[in-house]
Amino acid sequence: MSALLAPILVLLAAPATLVDARLVPVAPLSLPGKPAPPRRERAVVLIHGLTVAPVSKERPTRAELRSWQVAGSPLVKALARDADVFSFAYAQTVPVEEIARATDLAGRIRTLRQMGYREIVLIGHSAGGLVARQLVEDEPDLGVTKVIQACVPNIGCSLAGLRAARSTQAAFLASLSKTARERMLKMRAAKRIPANVQFAVVVGTTRLGGDGIVGLRSQWPDDLQNQGAPAYSVAANHRNAVRGAPGIELIARLAREPQPRWAPAEVARMRRKLFAH
Repeated sequence: MSALLAPILVLLAAPATLVDARLVPVAPLSLPGKPAPPRRERAVVLIHGLTVAPVSKERPTRAELRSWQVAGSPLVKALARDADVFSFAYAQTVPVEEIARATDLAGRIRTLRQMGYREIVLIGHSAGGLVARQLVEDEPDLGVTKVIQACVPNIGCSLAGLRAARSTQAAFLASLSKTARERMLKMRAAKRIPANVQFAVVVGTTRLGGDGIVGLRSQWPDDLQNQGAPAYSVAANHRNAVRGAPGIELIARLAREPQPRWAPAEVARMRRKLFAH
């Protein structure tokens, strides 16, 4: 067994969790009969958002990767130029704020640290960005070095207030509503992005006021602005932010380049750009 495969097999041995979850390597892949590729210093973890399941009652109860998270997807290939890429999938049977604990995501990240990665970057799309943000707020010494949010409903989304199509997903969907997010943010008002974690926000601006699903002010809310979290706009709708070329190029660059906190003047300039209309 190669030195690379041994820790990966440990990683894939799922711990006892409250909901189904898995963290899998998607680039590079070890092939039978070929030597394992050398490990990079940076590991990138992709975290998906809401599973749209209008028909299947069982689908939200299973951990399934999205098309943009799988080996060979455009985003994975772009990130793999500079990093080893892993994808995290989770069932959606509990509120979003319980996902990290219910899946032992912190334990999975610790395993990556034990494998020797010096940098760990979490990229969360939509609700996945809430999971990533809460994880670093609650575990500041976990070893995550950067978080990139893409089209994330930090202060909720109006569509989440609609009745869930399936009862198995009702709690998760309700937790993304504006009312639920406002309540959760008040409860977590003392939490801050750790100073040792870089944090960047990708804002979808394909439609007036947002990405067609999440509003601009929810993607880059006041509390993140006040902490100097950099924001970058991309002409992409909610779905294409992690699937289309403009979003992929931006996310890959943010994962690769340092993202220090912005000074108030830089925040003010982006505020004028995003919110002037």
